[in-house]
Amino acid sequence: MRLYFRVLLLATLLLMIGVSAPAWAQVKVGILDMQAIIAESVPGQEAMSELRTRFESMKGELDTQNETITKLRDELQRQSMVLSQEAQQDKELEYRRKVRDFQDQFQAFQVKMKTEEDRLSEPILDLLLEVINTYGKQNKFTMIIDGNASGLVYADDAVVITDAVKEELNKAWRAR
Repeated sequence: MRLYFRVLLLATLLLMIGVSAPAWAQVKVGILDMQAIIAESVPGQEAMSELRTRFESMKGELDTQNETITKLRDELQRQSMVLSQEAQQDKELEYRRKVRDFQDQFQAFQVKMKTEEDRLSEPILDLLLEVINTYGKQNKFTMIIDGNASGLVYADDAVVITDAVKEELNKAWRAR
């Protein structure tokens, strides 16, 4: 009786291995880096260039304000022993007001820049997802994973498709 169960167990295991092996052999996984694709692709570089151009003047204004604040702070430190207490308080209030204004403008700058970055990247991401889906279907991938988002630690170079997808994105961007 024991021998019968062993033979039955062995036959079941062999049958399971035989059935599951072909299914596993058909799994094709691709790994890509979406951040790298966006940063290095033609549409991503165009968007970054447009972003830089739009915000260059505002950044210049913020840099000028920062220099003014630094000079005011240095002046306040140098003159602290010479100024009357009332004059020193006035300078400190002016300094604090300028720092607060600078911080407010800097935060507004960051919000505007983030909003504009999102607006510019949305059509790129939409097209990228279309390209990934098309590429995956054409090349018979079971799944394509973003290596950065998944916490992937290691992937063989043979399954990394970042460059191929980037080229497809560039072609699709030019064609639209």
